[in-house]
Amino acid sequence: MNEQNEAKKNFEKAIELFNSKNYLKAIKFFEKTLEIHPKNINILENTAIAYFRAGNFIGAENHLKKILSLDAKSKKAIPLLIFIYEKLNKQKEFSETIELGIKNGEISNHYEIIKNFFVPNFFENEEEIKKYRSKIFNFLEKIESDQLNFDLDINKQKIYPPIFKLSYDQFDNLELNKKIVKIYKKIYPDLNKKIILKEKNKDKIRIGFISEFFTNHTIMKLYKGIMLNLDENMFNIYIFHSHNTEKGRYLSEIQEAEITKKNLENIFLTNNLNKNLNIFEEKNLDILFYPDIHMSESLYFLTFFKLAKYQMTSWGHPMTTGNEKIDFFLSSKLMEKENAQKNYSEKLILSNYLPMFFYKPKVNNILDQEKLKIKNIYSCPQSLIKIHPQFDEVIKKILLEDNKAEILFIKDSNNILAKKIFERMKSKINNGIDRVKFIDRVPTEDFVHHCGSASVLLDPLFFGAGNSFHESMFYGTPTITMPTDYLKSNIVMGAYKQMKINNAPIVENIDEYVNKAVELANLDNGKMLEFKMFLKEKAEENLYENINFVKELEKIFLKILENKVK
Repeated sequence: MNEQNEAKKNFEKAIELFNSKNYLKAIKFFEKTLEIHPKNINILENTAIAYFRAGNFIGAENHLKKILSLDAKSKKAIPLLIFIYEKLNKQKEFSETIELGIKNGEISNHYEIIKNFFVPNFFENEEEIKKYRSKIFNFLEKIESDQLNFDLDINKQKIYPPIFKLSYDQFDNLELNKKIVKIYKKIYPDLNKKIILKEKNKDKIRIGFISEFFTNHTIMKLYKGIMLNLDENMFNIYIFHSHNTEKGRYLSEIQEAEITKKNLENIFLTNNLNKNLNIFEEKNLDILFYPDIHMSESLYFLTFFKLAKYQMTSWGHPMTTGNEKIDFFLSSKLMEKENAQKNYSEKLILSNYLPMFFYKPKVNNILDQEKLKIKNIYSCPQSLIKIHPQFDEVIKKILLEDNKAEILFIKDSNNILAKKIFERMKSKINNGIDRVKFIDRVPTEDFVHHCGSASVLLDPLFFGAGNSFHESMFYGTPTITMPTDYLKSNIVMGAYKQMKINNAPIVENIDEYVNKAVELANLDNGKMLEFKMFLKEKAEENLYENINFVKELEKIFLKILENKVK
């Protein structure tokens, strides 16, 4: 009896800690409970979820597999295990678990689509990239030709399209996106509903901005200044948040802005499609602006409807949508190559500036100049999903050319990709792999310091820096960049152009990339500091808090409403 009481107390304490989001301590009490009740499905489920919330996917996987080994029915085990296998890039286990779940009736057949949409966060080589792209395209064609049929509930069976993960390579996604839009209309009947828009407003122009990430996120850093600086006499601003939007300082700031700005309103959407459609019908928007289509599962489905007279997207996620309901894509003359319209399903609008209003980073403890002059430190402080297999060749050649080079990356939150990328590089690099290091993630101010103390920054191939480049310019550390025909690799190039840098480190091939990186990382102390100060000064003059773009955007909105966009 005492043992049972102890188990009950441990479980209750674990639940209390779990609810207060103290997952690590909750795990300890869940495990103590399992010592007494090792086969209790409820306890195993809760323990697995606690491990998952703590970011320990292996611990979660082990407990979920224990549930399945007990041949127990669990509505949580299969879906969570599928999600974990996706995060761990375990494609075989991912597919087998889906097949088991469908066979046992624990999950519906829409998981068959999820299985075929699997794209890892990490690729060993380019052949793998091509294999997954081909697999998805072929699967879509089977649905299109009625070899496979699905009739799905949009509110209960949302399937996140694979476009986000397929953005980080060198290939064009226009045709693939078009096909996905077509297939989604076929498998989700609700996406074919017609929205009746009212007549033109007689009051101020109604502009909606919609994102899940108007909080502590890059998207908010890019767009907050735009939303707060549009002309109050001309525009009413409606800021739409997802039901998944996380709380944070920036979210609080934009909510508090309603007090001082009478033309601004925050609206939180629900997880129900029809309720959300009703909200937009009521607001009767002139223009709805999506900064980052493909980044939010729940908001992606809204793009299939005409929720405003005109709808546009931009470079928060620099990828065309393939969706006829999105009228315009806002980019810049500074970032696009000639004939760029061929890369977009939307009408391409090119501004004269980078389409953002970026506040200069606030840094309390400035690095002393000695730390800004350290040589041979190469950093690529980007999300590791951007590290394409071809980039390994850049790292290999830098290590060969500079025997003092130390090359730094920043770990992902679970240190999963970091380990995989290191092992991939290790298999290709015979000498110097010990000089490739993955460092812990740090808060924004420390990230800015990290960029400042690097000798040179390395822009990944095919999908480059954006927000991080602007933060790095607080100290002016140069970034080597290699643009392509696609916007996703051209942000740094555009920023240099806006800064009016004539001899910016913009290169055309990998050998040029390596030579320029080694040259800059080995400048003598005086020249390195001088170059950083030059870039910092140019950024302060031309990059931060660009009110000129906001004024230009106001004119773009007016031209759209007057049908004068050519």
